This record gives sequence, C-alpha cells and structure tokens, in this order.
Amino acid sequence: MTSLWCVWMSTRRPLMKKIDRGHAEGLIPEAREMLERPDDERMQFIQMERWIAYTRANQILERMETLFDSPKKHRMSGLLIVGEPNNGKTSLVRRFCALHPKTDGWDDSPPYPVMYVQAPSGPDERQFYDSILGTLLVPFRYRDAPSEKLDSISYYFNKLGTRMLIVDEIHNILSGSSLKQRAFMNAMKNLSNIMQIPLVLVGTKEALAAISIDAQFSSRFRPERLQKWKVDQDFVNMLANMERTLPLAQPSNLATPELAPAIFELSGGILGELTALLSGAAAHAINTGTERISLKELRMTEKLPPSERLSYAAIEDG
Repeated sequence: MTSLWCVWMSTRRPLMKKIDRGHAEGLIPEAREMLERPDDERMQFIQMERWIAYTRANQILERMETLFDSPKKHRMSGLLIVGEPNNGKTSLVRRFCALHPKTDGWDDSPPYPVMYVQAPSGPDERQFYDSILGTLLVPFRYRDAPSEKLDSISYYFNKLGTRMLIVDEIHNILSGSSLKQRAFMNAMKNLSNIMQIPLVLVGTKEALAAISIDAQFSSRFRPERLQKWKVDQDFVNMLANMERTLPLAQPSNLATPELAPAIFELSGGILGELTALLSGAAAHAINTGTERISLKELRMTEKLPPSERLSYAAIEDG
C-alpha cells in the first residue's frame, strides 16, 4: 500500500528541483512565483506574450506619446514605424495601446483613446473603413458609400474620444494599382484631417515606398526604424531582461560573452526569432531537468538560423 501511495503521489506533484535562491530573487515576481508550479504550467508561462522594454522601443513610444498629446489642428503630424518582419513592430504599438486602454468612461477618461487596425490586403478604401467600424463593434452596411462610412467613423471617434489611429501592415497597399494606392492614401488623409488626430503607420521597409505615392501625405510622416539587433550593450541588456522573465531554477547567464554571440547568430538579430529561440530553449531546459539554458539547449532548439533558412528556401525554390 505504501509503495502504491508513493507512485500515486508522484503523479500528483512535480519532482523537487534545486532552486538557486539568489537567481530566483532576480526574476520578475510572476516568474519567481512560477518556480514552485508544475512543469506544464511553467512552460505555458514561458509561451505567454509579455512586454520587455528596450532603448529603441522606449524612444519610439515617447515619440508616439508626444503625438498623442498634440493639440488638434487641421494638418496633424504622423509617424511611420518601419522594420524587418517579426522584429517587434506590432508588439511595440500594442504596448502603446495597453498604456492607453479602453475604459467605460466612468472617471471621465476617453472610452477608446487609441484605435488599432490592420490595413486591408490591398488599397481598398471600403475595406479600410469596414475594418475600423468592425473594430468599434458598431453596425454598418457593406454596401454603404465610403462617405457614409466616414461620417459614421467620425461620429464614433468623437463620441469615444479617439485621439490616435494606428494602421499596421501598411505595406499591403502596394499590391494594388497606383490609382487605387493614391485613393487609399487620400482616404487616410481625409480621416486624419476630419478627425484632427495623428496617424501611426506600421510596416516593413516597403512601407516607405507606400507613403511616397502622395508627396503631401508622406511629408507628414517621420520614419522611425526598428533595426535588426547588433551584439552591443543594448542586446546584452535585452538578454538579461529576458532571462528575468524565464522561470528556470538555475541561472543561464545569457548576457555573458560565451552565450550572447551564439544567441545573436541563431536568432539572426530579429526580436521575434530571439523570443522564440529562448522560449524553446527554456522549455527544453525544463523537460530535461537542467533548469538552465546552455549552448546545448540553444542548438537543440534552433537547428537553422533565419539567414540560412532563407538561403535554403531560395535554393529549394530554384
């Protein structure tokens, strides 16, 4: 009976792990609490999205804050955030939305201060307006004229206190004719003029070509670039901050000269790749019981760096 009881108990709780208490104290509170949880819960926690601040992102967030606080005027300035795919652009603007959340207006704060939408798959004015109205969860008819939809958007933006519109994936508009691209830009310009709110556009480097279609429109937008990472102090600081979010019992020392260059090489200097790499390596460390990320876990997680994946794909296509 005693042996059966022990077997049953072993299925009810995780094996005890040795926790480096000094390392644990350096973790963020949520990760520190997770150290005592079962392995499956720790791995779920590792996969959760979370914001980790870094210098360039903070600079752009400050620029967005300045625009957000700008007084209304007929010709509002805007911002174009440009970066490589999977390099943190969307996470950055969603962070800004989180800093200015929707409310019920009970404390006189605006109910919907920042609107985030994705650009349609092509330069389609109707789809653009439909996306905004759909995000607002207000009734509309697809067959309504664009002018009617614009009136409705204007009404609800005023009612809800919307002070900024963020349009992600703006490079999508390049998939249409130059005439449609220009019409789409005019639609965004009219919306900004009528509402007297700033626009923040987000996209890959092709977005620079997208807004250059209209000289008057492009003159309103100052490009802010999210460059690929380099092995510098900012990168090292980012690794140290990321390690603080991982509920591993032992220190990995990701920011050391031994690991930082290897992590950079395997991630290709792309933030999304870096996050996926460390999440996978941390999960592997939990599964194997090592409780720390070493070169072994990193190489087990990512067999082929992003740059080599692209080269391989090109060879395959050829």
